[in-house]
Amino acid sequence: MLTTLIFFVLFFLSLCFGEMYEYRGVVFYPNGSQTIDVSKLYVDYSNPNTFGIYVFYRNSSYYIPYPKNTTIDLPPKNFNISITISADRISQNEWRVYYKIVNNYSYNLLFNITFPNGFNIKNTSILVPANSYKTITLSKKLNSNTLYFGDSNVSFEIPAIVKIRYSLSIPFSIMKSNKILNNSSIEWTATYIIKNNKNISLNVNVSYWAIVNDNRINFGNYSYILNPNGNITQSFNLISDDVPIFYLKLYVWNDSYQTIKVKPALKVNNSYIIGLGKVKGRSFNISLNKPSTHHKKETAKKETQYKKTENEVPANVKETPTHHKYERVKTTQTQGREEKLSKNKNENKKEKKYPLIIRPIFEEKIKTSLVATAITTTSTSIMVMLIPPLLLRRRPDISDKGVFTIEELEVLNSWVYVPEGCELGKILPGGITIVKLSDSEKALARELHEVYDIPLNSAKAIVLGVKYGGRVFLSDERAYRLAIRIGLEAYIF
Repeated sequence: MLTTLIFFVLFFLSLCFGEMYEYRGVVFYPNGSQTIDVSKLYVDYSNPNTFGIYVFYRNSSYYIPYPKNTTIDLPPKNFNISITISADRISQNEWRVYYKIVNNYSYNLLFNITFPNGFNIKNTSILVPANSYKTITLSKKLNSNTLYFGDSNVSFEIPAIVKIRYSLSIPFSIMKSNKILNNSSIEWTATYIIKNNKNISLNVNVSYWAIVNDNRINFGNYSYILNPNGNITQSFNLISDDVPIFYLKLYVWNDSYQTIKVKPALKVNNSYIIGLGKVKGRSFNISLNKPSTHHKKETAKKETQYKKTENEVPANVKETPTHHKYERVKTTQTQGREEKLSKNKNENKKEKKYPLIIRPIFEEKIKTSLVATAITTTSTSIMVMLIPPLLLRRRPDISDKGVFTIEELEVLNSWVYVPEGCELGKILPGGITIVKLSDSEKALARELHEVYDIPLNSAKAIVLGVKYGGRVFLSDERAYRLAIRIGLEAYIF
């Protein structure tokens, strides 16, 4: 006697996504900080046959029992982004604003920014490299000591990964048969067939058992990986004079990894505009600095000293005076030396070269304390950004270039520091030293270069001036003004 019972059960647990993203209600502040007042994961799916969805995100799991458009509350988390805003008054009637975006993610990010009205740029897009920053320079014509830079809006998208565990429709069947044994007992056989009719691999967990006269007989728990369009066949036998009923418990799932976007959100009343973040504005108050009477007196005093030492020439370099006031005025002695130098050139048919000393300067060789403070790009705090050091035992002159005219050589001391990267000319001071900057000093110089739009070598010279003291000679007008504001003894070539 053979009887066959076929059960066909369909579990339809497919997931249909409309959209999924995270948004964070963020406000960026011009000092680089931020606040997050809300963080939510939005999930939009509407398949009426779906249920039991698990979402794994940011080291937590979330269960969605039935289909709906829903938002999942997440713990607030800051963006790895900072925005700083600083300003400088470059003339009586013009301001410049430096809008710096720092991207601390390991991938490039595209930013779209809308600036407040009144500036030369209203909207712009900028790609900020991974673990780097970009500075946008804006300008405004305004004859006032006060500038207000209003709120701005910024948009960007951060990629993120979400793991979703869901079930799919899957058919299975149970075939039951029996036969009479020699001892007249009845042997029952159950054949289970589970089929994957999808084009993806599925994880399957199955429990098999039978019920005979209200007694449960377990056949075991099994786990499989079903390949696309594959099937599993499993058979079990039992001997019973009574008719058994065969069961199984089937759990089928697939783990899917979805790339979603994390977006800023702008709060308006009780709602949020997804995709926009607010950057708070700030006010700046800067008056143009004029040289003080004290500075003029000190400069006149030093010029007098240069006059007194004009005739003191090192023995090994007779053509170069040790000191001279920095003016484009030639004395009788100066003219005589130039005529002599010109005559020697014509006679020897080649240029006279001064001795050159090139060696790096390292921290351990500095014999006096140096004072440096952390840099900030806020121009209103420029006077406390850098503090000139204590006087060294021997203060060098510092120049932002290595190519000098005869007149410039007359002004410089016999010991001159030039930052690395400067081109060197053929006629040099007697004791010129090429100074190697540390990594932190290079970063500081680049910050000054980008924020204040001054040549990189001039920025390096300013950093050396803060570190070593001494007179700083600069070839850029804007760098000269910045050095004066910091408090250095600066001159312009």
